[in-house]
Amino acid sequence: MSAKTDLVVIYPNNRVIAYGDLMHEIAAVTPPVDAGLMVASVRHAGHSVIMLDAEQKNLSAREAAAEAIKVHPRLICICTDFVNSGDVTKMAAAVATLREIKAVNRGIPVIMQGVVPSAYPEKMLNEEGCDLICQGEPYEVLPDLLQWMKDHEGETCPPQDMVDGVWGFRDGKLVTSRRRPMIDPNKMQDMPWDLMPPTLYRAHHWHCFDTLDRRTPYAALYTNLGCPFGCTFCSVNVVAGQSNFRQRSVDNVMSEIDLLVTKYGVRNIRLLDNVFTIRLDLVEELCDRIIDRGYDLNFWAYARVETIRNIDILHKMKKAGVNWLAYGIEAASERVRKAVDKNTNPKFIERAIEMTQQADIAIVGNFIFGLPEDDMESIQMSFDMAKHYNFEWANFYCAMAYPGTILYDQMIKEGVELPKTWSGFGQYSADALPLSTKYLKSAEILKFRDEAFVEYYTNPAYYKMLEAKFGPAAVDFVKKILSIKLPKRKHVQAETLAES
Repeated sequence: MSAKTDLVVIYPNNRVIAYGDLMHEIAAVTPPVDAGLMVASVRHAGHSVIMLDAEQKNLSAREAAAEAIKVHPRLICICTDFVNSGDVTKMAAAVATLREIKAVNRGIPVIMQGVVPSAYPEKMLNEEGCDLICQGEPYEVLPDLLQWMKDHEGETCPPQDMVDGVWGFRDGKLVTSRRRPMIDPNKMQDMPWDLMPPTLYRAHHWHCFDTLDRRTPYAALYTNLGCPFGCTFCSVNVVAGQSNFRQRSVDNVMSEIDLLVTKYGVRNIRLLDNVFTIRLDLVEELCDRIIDRGYDLNFWAYARVETIRNIDILHKMKKAGVNWLAYGIEAASERVRKAVDKNTNPKFIERAIEMTQQADIAIVGNFIFGLPEDDMESIQMSFDMAKHYNFEWANFYCAMAYPGTILYDQMIKEGVELPKTWSGFGQYSADALPLSTKYLKSAEILKFRDEAFVEYYTNPAYYKMLEAKFGPAAVDFVKKILSIKLPKRKHVQAETLAES
């Protein structure tokens, strides 16, 4: 049967692996903007395309595969991650979806894109059984690949150098490819919000602590792409293949915000930039434009403490609706941070936190326990730092060496035990296996993190601050989170048994 649809883009569902029971009411449901931008580029090129957000629909791998197959697509693209999430558990859902597709119809070619496929294209082809791999950014690759497939009916993999960015097998031989130049974000097509209505998505609970009944509609957008920094544990530049920074124009960003507000009634917006505050001149211009519009918006964004140099820009950001900034502090110990190339001066951390609090912008403090130089004293220092500042929200992560990162390669060379399953990289997975260090076992780090979470969110000082700032409903919601039990961790259980 001839193809009725040129392309189906699947954003697979890993919510159970990633969040467990937190997925139902607690965790956000964020629009998969990267997948949406792929769809936009394919549609603009004149190809027919269907967007299947299995995460939003809460479809199993089998259900997603069935939905994709029934439209007889020429090609299926499976997204394996969200560009700046570091969430490798998306790979588990992607591979499961691939296997369900192949179990029913081996004739439909499947291409995978994302961090792990870009880092290890040959490995993905050989070990996971994918037909094609997109190495690098997919926005221009997919339209060209589809056109080649139409021009060469019945063929799947282009010859070498015919479609840059595509790896596969042709006549039994591996076809390698070179990455395409990174795209200018101002030349990207507009997000297809008509296919991904913001009413289907839900903001983070803490993002809406003052309006927990208004977590939807929810949108997300970039004001810039890439990251100029080189932290060894981070995977945000793996797809691009190098550190980079590309800025959307303020006109371009405002056009999208205008659409979201006027057509879709959006108030809650996540700024997906890895570092929103790199170009403060453009941040200020964007804030001025939003303020002039008189929009009532509620943004959250990632920021880097070194970029926060004066309180005036923070006051302007607050006036424009930037109510939350997430800082990647990672560790209180300068020794631990430097070992992963997070070369942040302690004075910059203190300055940024104090000015942000003075500007009445809420802070998400991000910490990682178990980085290579961590010992029990240093992870306790990090936790004590979080309690000292009493952040409105704090994320406590266990260190993971994500595939494609410099840290991953280092840990392989040193023989450190790494997860043997994709789900093992999950923060909340039953088989989660964080990095061990020279001083700490994986189970010790995992146990410390889980206990730190409970201690932080049962602290009377935290409840007092939260109620004063957001009201009693926020406190009640945090207590609801604490009532949901995490799955038993098999690595912690194994360590307990070994010691008994």
